[in-house]
Amino acid sequence: MIVYVESNFVLEIALGQEEAASAGAILALAENGKIELVFPGFALSEPFATITHRDRERKRLSNTLAETVRQLRRSEPHQQTVSDLQFVPGILTGLAKKEMDLLQGTVKRLLSAGRSIELNSRIFEQAIVYQFMFDLSPQDGIIYAAIIADLLNQARKTPKCFISRDKRAFNDPSIMAELTSYNCQYVVNMSGTLSLIERSLT
Repeated sequence: MIVYVESNFVLEIALGQEEAASAGAILALAENGKIELVFPGFALSEPFATITHRDRERKRLSNTLAETVRQLRRSEPHQQTVSDLQFVPGILTGLAKKEMDLLQGTVKRLLSAGRSIELNSRIFEQAIVYQFMFDLSPQDGIIYAAIIADLLNQARKTPKCFISRDKRAFNDPSIMAELTSYNCQYVVNMSGTLSLIERSLT
């Protein structure tokens, strides 16, 4: 079975989000050669941008909180509050390295176990078409165009699925119909995909 994934699959594992266990199990199946895991190479950039953006937001919050703690320290009645809060800014700023390490580890596993669809001019041109056809963002247009380009090169009888939690972008009847024409099912969650894979393997 061919399983197509995108950026939210990577973030699910790296950040330990609610479906991380199922996503991790899917990645492990690919590592064990049970499935073929395929991803647009373009999709690997977004998780790094997400982690970087979160780091900037936390640094702003950390600076604001540190200043609040400095102000509270001057007031005797607030000393317990100061004691409770004084380590929080450091904890917030320390999260970025931990998350980046987890992300890099996840990407290394994905690159080792999966296959990347590289962006080329044909895929990019088709992505622009899909943006207008399905009202997709430029990023989602590229991801979808890359997956369709790869589907064109696969045997139709081979079962396939595309996982994306971004149902606002891809849970469209026309998109699902096009995917179905290539024997590819759109699945909105990791646990549902894992069940689908397990059924196909048995």
